[in-house]
Amino acid sequence: MIRDIKKLGIQHMQISAKDYTYNGESRTISGYGAIFNNVDRDGDVLLPGCFAKSIQERGPQSDANGKILFLWQHDTDEPLGRITVLREDEKGLYFEAVIDEIELGDRCIKQLESGTLNQFSIGFSYVWDAVRYDDIRDAYIVGEVKLYEISVVSIAANPETEYLGLKGEGHDPVDELNAELAAFMKGMPIERQQKLQSIMAKAISLASSKPAKEPLVKEQAEGPKSIFDCFKI
Repeated sequence: MIRDIKKLGIQHMQISAKDYTYNGESRTISGYGAIFNNVDRDGDVLLPGCFAKSIQERGPQSDANGKILFLWQHDTDEPLGRITVLREDEKGLYFEAVIDEIELGDRCIKQLESGTLNQFSIGFSYVWDAVRYDDIRDAYIVGEVKLYEISVVSIAANPETEYLGLKGEGHDPVDELNAELAAFMKGMPIERQQKLQSIMAKAISLASSKPAKEPLVKEQAEGPKSIFDCFKI
């Protein structure tokens, strides 16, 4: 079976400006992080329920330490505030987030009010056991994702997200890598999962744009080695 482009690492999905509101008095942003059942520009169709497990395990009402974050430009070192409401309804993923009274938060508010910033993005990874490719719609039908964060962004694009254009029949190395990655991260704290996803995306991007150095080729010739042997986590 011919397979379409596969995606690895953390993905980002744009939130349209028309899908949010801002209350200056309460410093609260509210809106929709994703819309269900439509084909987005990345070729995904998000199904109702795809965020349910993430919300239950790491939503604002959960007891988790590593809750879903509200960030500046997808930077985990720059939290803007906290998500206070996160739920699915018939339309999509609804959220409310309160901006902290910090310098970066004040900047964010000013630029939202001026219109300089008017885009948002969610950071997530696919749960591949709940994803199938629809040849007719030319889209991935996504039944579950692992939601990490919602961000205020100036450009809703991820420079580290790399797409692997592997097409072929039978043996699919991307499926194997996804399965190995999922098994490796099982039981790992969510912050480390997110970091590993980011490292993987960078590694794939470098591998697709630069030829392998001679010592690496020699090492591979000696025998196969798991990519996770490179990580000391």
